[in-house]
Amino acid sequence: MSLFWNKSPVCSLLVALLALPVSFPSVAQLAVSGFATLGLTTSNNDELIFRTSINRWPETGSNILTESLVGIQFNYQASDKIDFVVQSILENKNYDSVSDYVELAFMRYQIDRNFALRIGRMNYNAYILSEYLDVGYSYLWATPPMEFYSPSSYLSYFDGVELQYRNALSEGVLQATFAAGTSKADLLSVGSYSSLEYDYMLNTSVSYETDNWLFKGTLSHFSGHSATLDGVDQLETLVESFPQQWWPFMGELLESLEFKDQKIHYAAVGVNYNDERWFVKSELAYFDIEWGLTGDLGYGYVSSGYEFDHFTPYITFALLDALYDRHIIASPRYDLIADPATQQMLGFLQTQFQGLYDSARMDQYSVSVGARWDFHHDWALKGQFTRYRINGPGAGLWGRDRTESIDDHKHVNVISININTVF
Repeated sequence: MSLFWNKSPVCSLLVALLALPVSFPSVAQLAVSGFATLGLTTSNNDELIFRTSINRWPETGSNILTESLVGIQFNYQASDKIDFVVQSILENKNYDSVSDYVELAFMRYQIDRNFALRIGRMNYNAYILSEYLDVGYSYLWATPPMEFYSPSSYLSYFDGVELQYRNALSEGVLQATFAAGTSKADLLSVGSYSSLEYDYMLNTSVSYETDNWLFKGTLSHFSGHSATLDGVDQLETLVESFPQQWWPFMGELLESLEFKDQKIHYAAVGVNYNDERWFVKSELAYFDIEWGLTGDLGYGYVSSGYEFDHFTPYITFALLDALYDRHIIASPRYDLIADPATQQMLGFLQTQFQGLYDSARMDQYSVSVGARWDFHHDWALKGQFTRYRINGPGAGLWGRDRTESIDDHKHVNVISININTVF
């Protein structure tokens, strides 16, 4: 049974270790480990394409690309105080350069028994599964709650520095981190690639873990640098070719798409309970977003499972709510335009911009039932059925063409079956 999510002596061991002087091997050591997921995903809707993360390409029909991946990690203990970690993952996402294949690459310096410093590329420490969301074997679900982990994990890593404090407290371990750096997020959809770059990000988290309980809280602050939105440059060029009085609102709209210096704030709290049988996990998060293309988001989930001799059925409820009114693109001044072809072109542009704003809106909830079977040491088989309700036009988590719209709501059923291992 997985030590990541089932009851284990890991926390008790950490408490004991933190009470002792720091001691690492005096001889350099290299350790290599890995993880893999082979998954089959199918749904009843190819217009709204299910995906586990916003930075993965959406795949229609029954396929193995949506959830499958393989990762390898190298840990090199260079001295008593210094070690290096490099991790690479192959999955169905965008690869433009060698650095895109590097998920983690950092040096860790153990300052003393309680303090450590990491420098390089690290996980964005924003939720309970931050350190191992890609390791399917490490958690109960076949597919983590889309409503929480898709928006929270769109920024999978950052390049910078992190200071960590860890100490034994009562019967558990208290950990606090502060991180600063830069990052880039890929936003993939059907036939389109967009990205967001940040001038800087600041993140702090505090967690407390005992044998049965884990509590975690996170605060983050981002400052935007630039946004590359598929097709928007061409739309802006077309709009700017018309007299401003024909579409007075357009100047304000184009300004709202500017990502430079836009601020985003993130807050999350989570709790995890597990004993010999019961598993309960819940997380809540809030995005305060200044950028005009989208708006504030509130989301979370609660999940519970019970183990019967290596077989664990579970149920999950998840919700994501757009905490802002839908952006409605104002119409051009058709009364000032005599040419029907020009009116038609401006109408087309209005439709395209409305589709752009609607594609960024997220509003949905879901109920999932599933089971995990730990059939062999370091191997697990999982199956899950999820029914989603997407409230129009809030399908921003799904792969789709921008011209596709949801007037009221749609239901989508997704079945996921996968096998997970660590090695």
